[in-house]
Amino acid sequence: MILRLGQIELFVTDLNKSKEFYVDVLGFIEVERTEDSLYLKATDEFDKYSLILTQKPVAALGSFGLRVSTPDYLEVLKRKHDEVGIRTEFCLDSPHPGKGPSLKVAEPNGHPVEFYHSMEQIDVSNQNGGVKALPMRHTHLHRGIPPIRIDHMNLRVPNVDKALEYWNDVLGFSTSEYVQGKDGKFAAWTRAKTSTHDVALVKHKETALHHIAYTVDGIAGVVRTADLLADAGYRDSVEYGPGRHGVSNAFFLYVRDPDGHRIEIYSGDYNRDTDLAPIGWTQEDYEKNGRLWWGPTVPERFFETTPVNSEWMKSVIQR
Repeated sequence: MILRLGQIELFVTDLNKSKEFYVDVLGFIEVERTEDSLYLKATDEFDKYSLILTQKPVAALGSFGLRVSTPDYLEVLKRKHDEVGIRTEFCLDSPHPGKGPSLKVAEPNGHPVEFYHSMEQIDVSNQNGGVKALPMRHTHLHRGIPPIRIDHMNLRVPNVDKALEYWNDVLGFSTSEYVQGKDGKFAAWTRAKTSTHDVALVKHKETALHHIAYTVDGIAGVVRTADLLADAGYRDSVEYGPGRHGVSNAFFLYVRDPDGHRIEIYSGDYNRDTDLAPIGWTQEDYEKNGRLWWGPTVPERFFETTPVNSEWMKSVIQR
């Protein structure tokens, strides 16, 4: 089975500027750096890293990874994709450190997805075979907010109902909430875990990324992010919020990195069993109270999006 959203790779145009923003200001932990990529983690994560920043000529969503329960489940997923005619590529050797075999997929809308099981873990042991310290027990070394863990991402798709045929029917994700428009669903929040979403799907004219999200330590952590960015000279990076979503109940702040990638700093959504019927909003309800329960007016800039990796899966022959 699919367990959760585990990793995101963003293409950035200046790795040094990105390091300053993510590591020096926000407080992501730098785990490793190569000539082209920077590997980052949040404080409470046991995985070696959850965010990859890779230098490219054009900023984009490089890919995102969903962790599965066993290595054998990669074969199950390959068969599922074969049955519905979706091309896949099995990769035994990952270009990224600490990561095992993966199954690469261009999902029906063209979003670059990678399924994996094996990922190097943070070593918490001491030389006597006991525990030295859990990952979060290094607060004396933390800077920035800091971010606690990866939470979700929000994707734009031309047709939400068609997208759900993949995310619900092929992958087995549950929908926690949705917005019903006049000509089909306008948005849906889907998940493998019990919190509100791993992957949100929202109607848009083209395939794109809207934002990635990391949780912080409560409402105070969200507000602190705005102070932190303004104090460090990144006031213009604060795009929208803080405020409260009606959908998901989360407290939020949206910020933009030096390449314009949108990051939601996030806290306080709910947990609900994945077998329960989704909560449905009308478009009118959503526009009035769903996107924003309270907070500042949504800026026009908030509807801008990030393109996706145009080279993903190009080497695989189309069926």
